Amino acid sequence: MIKNLKNIKAIILDLDDTLYDCSGTLVDRGRRQVAKTIAKLINCTEEEAYLLQSEIEEKYGTRINIYEKIVAFYNLPNRYTQELLEEFIHVDIADIILFPDVINTLTQLKTQGYKLILVTSGEIQIQREKIDILSLNTYFDDIFIADRNYNRTKKDCFHDIIQQYNLKPKEIVCVGDKIDDELCAAKFFGMLTIMFEHGRHYKAYLKEQEKHIKPDYCIKHIKDLLESKILNLPFSYLKPFRHLKRPYQ
Repeated sequence: MIKNLKNIKAIILDLDDTLYDCSGTLVDRGRRQVAKTIAKLINCTEEEAYLLQSEIEEKYGTRINIYEKIVAFYNLPNRYTQELLEEFIHVDIADIILFPDVINTLTQLKTQGYKLILVTSGEIQIQREKIDILSLNTYFDDIFIADRNYNRTKKDCFHDIIQQYNLKPKEIVCVGDKIDDELCAAKFFGMLTIMFEHGRHYKAYLKEQEKHIKPDYCIKHIKDLLESKILNLPFSYLKPFRHLKRPYQ
């Protein structure tokens, strides 16, 4: 049993694959786009180049630089590692939309007095554009972006949040899809962790649960936060991780 649930004051939420479907839109779109270049470089079809990216991620994990592996395997000039990555990242994001329950959930959580903080990682300009397109600025008390170009991590952001808002880790809930990023960082500080069951990072986690820390709880929809015991409301959708079945059993 988690202690002091009623003491929660702040909720940290991830962006990609937590508030909108990044895997099903931008990731897939980026891989389709860069597949055209890869196909020309290694003399294969675009579909083969597209599938190659998925196969490499399947083998080496979601945190690997797929394009570094392709460049090494096919003995391509090293400059293509960054060029392919840039082509993958810079796709059209104008049509991304939030999951249906997000705005209502954020609105209710703010009404109930919780401090809402968005923490995301990537290139600042791209992440800011996503936030603007999704019209999220007004729903969050603060927004932190872990810029990979400056080696700033989500752990750095969490440290700043604790200091800036004079919060204790036990007063913070972290919600996200990546066990080896925001959830691991949250566990490091002693925050309560909730895994959002969506996207390629979650699917990768299911295959190798024994290699990772365990989240405290899992949810399938952001609206499940409104029914959670963690937020001192009637327990409904939120389920302790220990009740989850292991995959392939």
